[in-house]
Amino acid sequence: NNKFGPGTADEHTVQWWFKKFCKGDESLEDEKCSGWPSEVDNDQLRAIIKEVAEELSVDHSMVIWHLKQIGKVKKLDKRVPHELTENLKKRHFEVSSSLILRNSNGPFLGQIVTCDKKWILYDNQLSGWTEKKLQSTSQSQSCTKKSLIHCSFFNLWDTITPEKYAQQIDKMHQKLQCLQLALVNKKVPVLLHKNAQLHIAQPMLEKLNELGYEVLPHPPYSPDLLPTNYHFFKHLNKFLQGKCFHNQQEAENAFQEFIGSRSMDFYATGINKHFLLAKIC
Repeated sequence: NNKFGPGTADEHTVQWWFKKFCKGDESLEDEKCSGWPSEVDNDQLRAIIKEVAEELSVDHSMVIWHLKQIGKVKKLDKRVPHELTENLKKRHFEVSSSLILRNSNGPFLGQIVTCDKKWILYDNQLSGWTEKKLQSTSQSQSCTKKSLIHCSFFNLWDTITPEKYAQQIDKMHQKLQCLQLALVNKKVPVLLHKNAQLHIAQPMLEKLNELGYEVLPHPPYSPDLLPTNYHFFKHLNKFLQGKCFHNQQEAENAFQEFIGSRSMDFYATGINKHFLLAKIC
């Protein structure tokens, strides 16, 4: 400050440069990593979202919903493989092995009921993260090997609580009694869904116990063992690609159009593949 005038550098800045020179670094250039990063790794960002969801004990879609509330929008919903620890790999193998053994003792894939939910964006043309606030609707569905059993649509601002999810399971069960009575009366429906906090909350466990449902074990971070992920949503995403909707009704109509365009063996193909993928694991 004596040489170049008052305010040229404060005490903290001088101390920082002094330590740098003492380490033998006499470069006057700014370090490449200084300041905010110019790029963000998308895979790392997705991993952070998963970690936040686990830390807060909420579904990852809830984290994404709040990101939308602050103006950050993920416009391309892709599954990103999670790096499994040795314990997770062991759990993955155990569940897959038990599935194979059980099916060999007595085929039960016809008893499986899959349940899941998905965001349907109004604009399906772009990808990445954007500041633009996009509209979307949330859809939940339940399927067996024979058909789609139940489907509900929710607005963006609707929060899917354990109580609401239990209500959806109850509605699905009522429809299942009408469409596939033999599955309910003569066999035990086997529910296959993610092990998210929403699905293992007390209201859900009580509802499943009341209905007499069995829950098929599902290892963490294993979308490859969920028919909704590797089959149903995969084909739905392909169907929606490039489409734009102006309101929720158009999005719902598109979903119904997708359902109407499926072949008779569409659902059976997805659930049968579950057994084949378990063998690969």
